[in-house]
Amino acid sequence: MIRINDRFFLRHLWVPALDALAVGISYYLAFLVRFDFAVAPIHVDVFLSTLGFAYSAFFLAALTSGLYRRLHHISSLDEMGKMLQTTALTSAFQGAAVLVLAREDYPLSILLIHPFLLFFSMGAIRAAAFEGLAFYRRRLRWGAPTRKAVLIGAGELGEIVLGSLLRERSPSYEVVGVIDDDPRKRGMRLCGVRITGGREALGALLRKRTVDEVIIAIAASRASLVRDVVEAVQATPKPPEIKIAPSLFELLRSPGERVSLRKVRPADLLNREVVRLDAGRIAGTLRGKIVLVSGAGGTIGAELCRQVLKYEPDRLLLLENHATSLFYLHKELLEANAGARVVPVLGDVRDNGTLERIFKNHRPQVVLHAAAHKHVFQLESNILEAVSNNTLGTYALAKAADRFGAEVFLLVSTDKAVRPSSVMGASKRAAEIVVRNMTKASRTRFAAVRFGNVLGSSGSVLKIFQEQLSKGEPISITDAEATRYFMTVEEAAGLILQASSMAAGGEIFVLKMGSPVRIMDMANNLIALSGLQGGDVEIRVTGLRQGEKAHEELVEDSAGVDISEHPEIMRLRSENGELEQLTERMLELELSCRAADDQSVLRQLRTLVPTFQPAAEHSAGGRAAAPILPLTAS
Repeated sequence: MIRINDRFFLRHLWVPALDALAVGISYYLAFLVRFDFAVAPIHVDVFLSTLGFAYSAFFLAALTSGLYRRLHHISSLDEMGKMLQTTALTSAFQGAAVLVLAREDYPLSILLIHPFLLFFSMGAIRAAAFEGLAFYRRRLRWGAPTRKAVLIGAGELGEIVLGSLLRERSPSYEVVGVIDDDPRKRGMRLCGVRITGGREALGALLRKRTVDEVIIAIAASRASLVRDVVEAVQATPKPPEIKIAPSLFELLRSPGERVSLRKVRPADLLNREVVRLDAGRIAGTLRGKIVLVSGAGGTIGAELCRQVLKYEPDRLLLLENHATSLFYLHKELLEANAGARVVPVLGDVRDNGTLERIFKNHRPQVVLHAAAHKHVFQLESNILEAVSNNTLGTYALAKAADRFGAEVFLLVSTDKAVRPSSVMGASKRAAEIVVRNMTKASRTRFAAVRFGNVLGSSGSVLKIFQEQLSKGEPISITDAEATRYFMTVEEAAGLILQASSMAAGGEIFVLKMGSPVRIMDMANNLIALSGLQGGDVEIRVTGLRQGEKAHEELVEDSAGVDISEHPEIMRLRSENGELEQLTERMLELELSCRAADDQSVLRQLRTLVPTFQPAAEHSAGGRAAAPILPLTAS
């Protein structure tokens, strides 16, 4: 029976078949050249009796050089190198056979003539075959709708993608040019399509030719490339659609299947490389354990739940105070992970009764605390709720974890906790201080992990931009020069789990976020990805709102940062100091919240977090009003 992979390799047997034809033709031509096209009968016998050795030598050489360890075979520098290596080895193996067999009648000059003729025969026959195949495909696609495309990437991935595009029937593709930054490839042809230059040539090519799609077929380090492509596309009168090919690894997992292109996502524009996790270490922390995720229905919490289940915990507890979010997350997790033990718990981290019941009944060993209010401007006028949930909720959950002997407690924090200018940032910095101080007299390994914005989370800049674009509204940003750190939710959750596996107690981990991204650039890029031009959408700068910064930071002092066991995670030495009488301080904060005394809460926050600089409205002594403003991203 032929399996899928067998069919894939059978479909590529035509390449060795063409080479076999080249061996026979070139071997006969070698005898003709050697004897001035007048081959005597005795040398015809030599030819016939040694032809089998020529074939054996060639295919042994092909196996040795790895000539057929490729998905596709086209005229490229790499392929030519393999062919040269194969023909040289063929000559060596033939010479060895002649010596072993002691064929005195064998003309030794054949061993020099044959490799040259074989190399050119292989190239000529392959080129003719590819041209014939291309003509056949064009015949098949006559009358089908045609999309003109530019391919970026002339490497192995680009070669596979281009071959797939040329096989498409509906819609059929006409690839009008190939772009590659390698100057050695310029002027060459990939599957018959000329490589016109590097990315700097894209703009001129788009202005010269009508193009429907720009297809990126480069897997690594492509964030800057994607941004350059978006910029070039945006400058054209009729911007083509931008698509990205799957990685080579994804293609190899499903050999022979149709290459599926996808649209560019905003995550492709980030200044970040692919994060590699130490899955074995994470599994050592989670496998067979009872794991509690607070704020499970939020963006980060839900992704943490999805990734935790991959490590086969004994049980996963979902703590969430939003009933609808909890319902849909529980349903999703059970459908995607048949047989997993997932326990939904509807409740609040501030409710000591709920926490007592959870820890007494389930005894969670790993606590991932993602529950928090996060919207900066909203919390400026909801001080009590911010502190009650973000700081006191963290304290309540941490106390329960300590009392019932959890192994690890990890707080999910934010870059807004660094020199906070907002109530939200100060409440999270206070939560970090709580966690750091809980570890002093506890068996539980308490730690926190700090990072920037999560791309595409609810209420994030990206969501707001997309909503405004869908409604045809102007895009609103707070500051033309404002920057933010971004990472995808998948990256953030993965690195949170990695940090939990590294926690020894008392650490503040900081995730490396790459370079900050200008919000204005993100807006322009999103407009281009939507198929629009800059002049089609108005961008309004509304000014920074209360509590917001133009630029966020990840640490206060870079000198206080140590490397960790993972290259994408840093460890802070002493940014959050010691806190005397933690229990009494938290009780005072709770009493102020219950008394609805905003100013008392703010005073205590400033005592807990000396670097907190509240907005002038708070310093004036009144409750900050919440003005009605248009939806704005910062």
